[in-house]
Parts: sequence; C-alpha cells; structure tokens
Amino acid sequence: MLGSTHGTLTTDSRRARVIACGERRPGPAVHGRVDDLDVGGRPLHADVPDLSRFFRPQSVAVIGASDAAGRPNTGMTRQLLDWAEHVGARVHPVHPARPAVFGIPCAPSVAALPEQVDLAVLLIADPLPVIGELAEAKVKFAVAFASGFAETGEAGAAAQRRLADAARRSGLRLLGPNTNLNAFEHFRDDLTGPAIALITQSGHQGRPVFALQDLGIRLTHWAPTGNEADLESADFISWFAEQPEVGAIAAYLEGLKDGRAFLLAADRAARRGVPVVAVKVGRTETGARTAASHTGKLTGADDVVDAAMRQYGVIRVDALDELQDTAALLARARPPLAEGVAVYSISGGTGAHVADLATAAGLTLPALCAAKQAELHQWIPEYLGVANPVDNGGHPVGDARGRKIIDALLADPSIGTLICPVTGPFPPLSDRLVRDLVDAAEETDKLVCVVWGSPVGTEPAYRDVLLGSSRVATFRTVGNCLRAVRAWFDHHRFTASYRSPFDEAPRTPSPPSARRPP
Repeated sequence: MLGSTHGTLTTDSRRARVIACGERRPGPAVHGRVDDLDVGGRPLHADVPDLSRFFRPQSVAVIGASDAAGRPNTGMTRQLLDWAEHVGARVHPVHPARPAVFGIPCAPSVAALPEQVDLAVLLIADPLPVIGELAEAKVKFAVAFASGFAETGEAGAAAQRRLADAARRSGLRLLGPNTNLNAFEHFRDDLTGPAIALITQSGHQGRPVFALQDLGIRLTHWAPTGNEADLESADFISWFAEQPEVGAIAAYLEGLKDGRAFLLAADRAARRGVPVVAVKVGRTETGARTAASHTGKLTGADDVVDAAMRQYGVIRVDALDELQDTAALLARARPPLAEGVAVYSISGGTGAHVADLATAAGLTLPALCAAKQAELHQWIPEYLGVANPVDNGGHPVGDARGRKIIDALLADPSIGTLICPVTGPFPPLSDRLVRDLVDAAEETDKLVCVVWGSPVGTEPAYRDVLLGSSRVATFRTVGNCLRAVRAWFDHHRFTASYRSPFDEAPRTPSPPSARRPP
C-alpha cells in the first residue's frame, strides 16, 4: 500500500509560506525535474491539483435540484443556494421536468446550461451517465453524493471503478461518491489569523473541529472526501499546504487510498512547515472492519501507517477532542523560544499533579534559578514553593502583584511556555487570574496556556475573557493541553531538521526485470 505509485510531476515556483507567527521564511523547492523517478520508476514528486475553483467557484450547476416539499434534494438545494450567495457564485439548477427551482430558471440538461460552470453538484442516484455530459460542457469539478459504491461490497466497488475511470477519461475532477455538503458550509469570515483546513472521510467526524469557530478559531476549508473515487485526502493535503492562510491541517482518515500519494503530500506539508494532525482509524480489527463498511477504505497495517506518519511529521492523535485542541494550538502558536515549561497554579496540589503529568508527557520543567526564585518571593510568601511548579497560594486580586509574577516567569530565558491550570471558577480570584494571563500573553511571544477545569463552561472568565483572546491557548482538560504542547514542540523540532526521504532516494533506474510493479 505505502509503495504504490500515484501522481505526475511538476515544477513548483513557490519558495515561501506564511507561517503562524506572521513571518515569511524561505523553504526548499518541493518539486524537481518532471522525469525525477526512483530506482523502481516511481515518481518522487506529485502534482498539486488547483482546487481554487472547487472551493470558490464562480458558477455552480445543481443536477437534480428540487424545491418540492419533503424531498431530501430540496434541503440540499436550499443549502447550496445559501452557500453560493455567501461566496458570490452563480447557480444554475438542472432538472428535465421543472421550469424553475426556488424561482431560478432550470436548464433541462447539462448541455443546455447558459454558461460554462466551474462546479457541478450531483444530487442524483447514479452519477455515471452524467460524467460524459459534464466533460463535454468543460465542467472542472463535480461532487457525487450518491452512496451504494465501494462501501457496499464488490459490486459497489466495481461501480465505483467505472465512475473513477469515467472521471479520469473526461479530465474532470470528482469528489465522492458517498460524500456530503460539508464543503459548502458557511465559514465565519469575521475571524482572522492562521486557520485550520479540515479533511474528513466521514463528514460527521469533522463537526467538533468545525465548531471551533464558535470559540474564535478560524476554519477556512472542509474537504469531505467520502469514498475518494478520484480526489483523495492527499490531494487536499498538498493543496492546503500551499495556502498562505492555512496554519494547520486537521484530518479524520479511515484509510489511505494511495500510500505513496499520501507520503508525497505529507512531505510537501513538512517542507512547508504546515502541521498535519490526524485521527487515523484502524488500530484494532473492529475499527478497520467498520471503516471498510463505511467508506470502503482498507485501513492498512497500523504499525506501518504509524511509522510512515512519524517519518513525515504527521501528528497522530486518538480522539476528536485531541484533534480539535492540537490542530488549534499548532495553527495559531508562534514558534517556541525555549524548551522549558513553567506550571503556575493557585494550589500546591494542583501544581504537583500537573507537574507529574507534564513530565510523564515528555515536557521539560526546569528548576528556576535562585535569583528568579528570590524575585518571585517578592510577591509570593517564602513558605510556598516557586522552583517550578510555582505555587502562589492564591493569585493576588487587589493589586498588581499577580501580573508581576506572570511577567517574571515569562521573562525567564529557560521558559518558553507557561501553563496555568484553573481547576474550577473561584471568583474573584479566578477572574483576576485569567485577566492577568490574557494581558500578559498580549505582550509576549511565548506560549501561554490555560486549562479551565469547570465542566460548565459558561463563566464570563472563560467565555468572554479566555475565549476572547487570540493569544491564550485555552483547554478544557490537562491531558489535551499537555499532549498538544508536546506535539507543538515536536513539530517545530521535526521541521527544523527535516530532510525529505524523497530527496535522498536513489535515482539510478534499475533494470526493467528488477523493478517492482507499480
């Protein structure tokens, strides 16, 4: 699986990407000569499809559009119309028996469309007969929602191969089948900063990441790839890695259609310094079997997939809440300035507990030097420990001492990250604490993390102050915070020393008889 051949070769002229901290940094060329092959005759670089007209089409045809009450296509047509209005796309419904849909004139067929369209949305049970018509009309992209393909067994897999072959012959790029409307959601355009781009092979699994917008975290794209008859996860990883607004790529994967294509895409992201955070199903036989029946994916040997992901810097997480938290942190956090982590708490017990967990997670908690401890003891009683973790005995409320403590910790050159666990709301102490943390975070390039432990999550200190800050990384669990911070450190270490295995692959062709089949 991981050695299969996919993709053509191209030349990439882009030499820099916008990284999360707002800097531009030069990066290595991702592509070499168009004839660059390994010893087995397989390409060492893959083309990146231009998906800009898929995500931002100027004109859209909706095949099978409906406004009849109670029909599933009616709700889908309405959502597509709302989305098209939001992105400024013209919509042309296509239906052989309807003069109009929602007041918009219908074309009776694809051939009768009034203009060439960028994207065709196929709300029909069998998309295969329409592919040729779309090709003749020079449609660039199509989305097939119909199910009943590879996820149903061999007969469905054969039908999917016919659909893929038709798309390949036509030159049209196809998303699906067995996909949904996630690509046509309304993304908030009032949010700024580096964004998450999302890929899901099961649409509903992306909902938690999509909901991050409610917490002020920007999301710009969602690719629900479904069965991947044509366009696959690797295509979207490659394209997302080239988009300057994308700070991280989050993915829910059930299987890899083409292992080599996936590695080439991961390699591109690694060269660009774009984190790829992925949930990959198939650690157990039960999960692998369920994935096969859901989207027809073969999950592959998990230990092989896991090793390949590590080699190319893909950050594998187990749960959707980890996917949320890790992708959000890596998208928005600036590069680390130091490896050390300081734990600052209002309770000695909390500090000891989190220090244990942080050390077990592989984070470094350096002991603060004697001079720094003496400085902290100007504002913290002498009997409290401040070596790291730092126990303040209760964050000062009535004056500026609390802010001075935080600033002193962030000024320590051995500290790159400050983690403050708030086990529960305790106004006014907790309110003043988070306000001081937010204000300090606005004036530092170091990472400030807060774990808000309340199960309610409606407190003003959390909803308004913490979530209102783009500079504080806020978590709901200590475990997710520590794993995300560890992934952030690991990713920056990885990209700083990354050397692509494809650059170092032998290029001398072997004799034809010795070559592996593609």
